Amino acid sequence: MNEDDDPVDAVILAFLDYLEGLAPEPTLDHLDPDERTRAEAYLDGLAVARGLNSAGSRPAIEALLAGTPMAALVAPAIGVPGGDPDLATVATELAGVDPRARVTVEDSAEPNVLLRYLDLRARFVLVPGPVPVVTEQVRGLVGRLFADDPDTSRVGVVAAGSDDLATQLLAADEIGSTITTPRGEPHLRWDRPLPLHLAARRMLEQSAPEWPAFDFDSARIEALDVTSLAAEIARRVIAREAGRSYQGDKRRAYQALVGQEDLFASLVARVTEPGRELDLDDETTRIARVAA
Repeated sequence: MNEDDDPVDAVILAFLDYLEGLAPEPTLDHLDPDERTRAEAYLDGLAVARGLNSAGSRPAIEALLAGTPMAALVAPAIGVPGGDPDLATVATELAGVDPRARVTVEDSAEPNVLLRYLDLRARFVLVPGPVPVVTEQVRGLVGRLFADDPDTSRVGVVAAGSDDLATQLLAADEIGSTITTPRGEPHLRWDRPLPLHLAARRMLEQSAPEWPAFDFDSARIEALDVTSLAAEIARRVIAREAGRSYQGDKRRAYQALVGQEDLFASLVARVTEPGRELDLDDETTRIARVAA
């Protein structure tokens, strides 16, 4: 066994053989305490999945990913000695989600934590209890946050009594009157609550994706000729208007402008010169006289 081999992996493979009836149940006697704890979490999960331990509970995701390359994606549960987490704790957790985002504690009439990135604004509030239940009182609080700042995209309801700060993210259109199904149940489109760091990460991935770096090929970019562009636009507009069924002076005016697009291109070129000031009324009169 080399230094890259994990003894827990061997135990898991042996346990899978045991579940298939191909080998006896493996022991954990040869594992050290940390390895034994990690192995027990894996084996308990496999047993529950196979229906062998119906009374067992699903192991925490942190325990399943511990010691693997994916462990960094799951932040450890926040523990606050002597009480529940406060808004400063929520801000600290959010600040570690994505370095692109700015996080501040808002000391307003409805204290909350504000997360900002580009045009994304999300606010997070704490509610008591182990689950982020959206009661009528909480619904009213969320509604006031949206009303006070119409630029807010999401509001996260964070359960202060949960170890992983379980969070229910809500949009403005998800807290109004709901549709009732034929069975009399409200039709809710809310996503399932997630630990705070995972909920915030998913929100950022959906609302503010991180695109790979790119650059323009300068060799393929030609300098923009404003005068030629203005002449082409003028030609198309004059040709379109001259072709319409106008009558009288209006028809004669557009007919007279056909082929005179360079007059407009020259005007645009002079207007765009730095420090050049022109009287557009006088210039319009001059073009009309030339065309006549």
